[in-house]
Amino acid sequence: MKSHYDAIVIGSGLGGLTAGALLARAGHEVLVLEKNPGFGGAASTFERGGHRFEVSLHETTLPGSGADPKAAVFRALDLDAHITFVPIETFQEIRSPVLGAPLTLPHGLDAVEAALAARFPDQREAIHRFLRQIDRSQEALAVFAEKHGGHWWRGHAADLPLDLWALVRDMRSSLSEVLERYFGKDELLKLVLTANLPYYGDDPDRLWWLAYAIAQGGFLSGGGYYIKGGSGKLTDALVEVIRDTGGEALTGRRVTHVLTDEAGRATGVRFQTGADDVAEVSAPVIFANAAPQAVAQMLDEPLRDDFLAPYAGRDPSISLFSVQYALSRPASDLGVTSYSTVLLPDWMQTPDDFRAAAPLLGAAPGDRLPPLIAVDYGQIDSGLAEDGPAPFSVTGVDRLENWEDLSETAYAARKSEWIGAFTRRLDAEWPGFAAAVTSAEMMTARSLRDVLGTPGGAVHGFAPEPPSKLLSGPPSTVRSSVPGLWIASAWSGFGGFTGAMSGGAMAARAALRRL
Repeated sequence: MKSHYDAIVIGSGLGGLTAGALLARAGHEVLVLEKNPGFGGAASTFERGGHRFEVSLHETTLPGSGADPKAAVFRALDLDAHITFVPIETFQEIRSPVLGAPLTLPHGLDAVEAALAARFPDQREAIHRFLRQIDRSQEALAVFAEKHGGHWWRGHAADLPLDLWALVRDMRSSLSEVLERYFGKDELLKLVLTANLPYYGDDPDRLWWLAYAIAQGGFLSGGGYYIKGGSGKLTDALVEVIRDTGGEALTGRRVTHVLTDEAGRATGVRFQTGADDVAEVSAPVIFANAAPQAVAQMLDEPLRDDFLAPYAGRDPSISLFSVQYALSRPASDLGVTSYSTVLLPDWMQTPDDFRAAAPLLGAAPGDRLPPLIAVDYGQIDSGLAEDGPAPFSVTGVDRLENWEDLSETAYAARKSEWIGAFTRRLDAEWPGFAAAVTSAEMMTARSLRDVLGTPGGAVHGFAPEPPSKLLSGPPSTVRSSVPGLWIASAWSGFGGFTGAMSGGAMAARAALRRL
């Protein structure tokens, strides 16, 4: 390893790797330092007992669809040559005792409208207007994400006012407020439309409507896709770009300090290579792929308050639990028919009930179970299973306080109890499931805190809450109070794979203007 690089990346999540890969492709020498044994953070897979499991990815949008900004990154780095996106046939199946027969939501807004209108005929017109609101919000965001000349704007002037109104009218609205405007007290329809809310949060009163419209609208309109072989394939491709252009990517290196000069400008990092081994390396550009709270602890104390000031009052996003199952039989043999199935318990009657889900894991399983999102990777050509059935997973909302004060023995016992409860729930839905389970491993908010180093085990950066001011939103900035130090992660804007890569791309563009 050299003593000087053009850029150093702290952490190897998708945001940092995207920033590093873009600088590497532009001809700059890049060093990636990752504290964990493997790259990628949440964008990775792991193996147990000869089975490969996905850490986080259930599905993502296709680069370039709707307002998805990943396309520019994929083109710049030629990632399409290394990544295969597998289409998922339908968006999700929703099962609930209060719903009656399962409801399957397809892809494509027209098809979604038809499916919802067939189940809720009295709300046909409201459903049409609601989905059109999502569509126009998507269109407006896509327009502003692109660069157009005067001829284009003149040609599309007649369409823009409606798109802009769709965007601006609800700029400060919560998901609850928009649902109330369209559907009033029809709680069952609202529950269907928010069935997979745990992916984004657990409180519709505090979830930003536009965040929902961007994420949920992208899946409903353009469909969901899985990265064949697992999300680690995307991580590997980004690492390969950095290494192929002369850069280095190293694991087992924990950055402890961001070095600065007398003017407060970042000049390099100090890191640990073992229990007692410490090294320093310099660079004029530092990309931080870590939560701001973690980055602040790497700075000299006089710099911390100014660094954290832009994030004051911002709460971390929700955390999640997941259970990864290995099966002796394909889940389809047991009656599973959809890639993604949302299992809503009978105690849930309204979207407001999501708020009561996460605290359930703070004790042993009782009469109430949280809502579950079940994913059968065997429904598609996921590339996760070379021999035998593909893995199966369930996930839901979680909080670190459910687990942080438990001893290791109590922690393991509580997880085992919840694995048993979830397995029984799945067996009640698909008889024979429990007998087919050969292994099960649970990750919690505590697991994510330890691996990702995020406050509370947050999985999406900051919580996507409604902004306090018109035409404002999350702190979508990659700049920091320390010159030369850039935030390249979901913490610079939106969460998820798309948000993290977008944050990395913004950081790379900003840094390139300074090099």
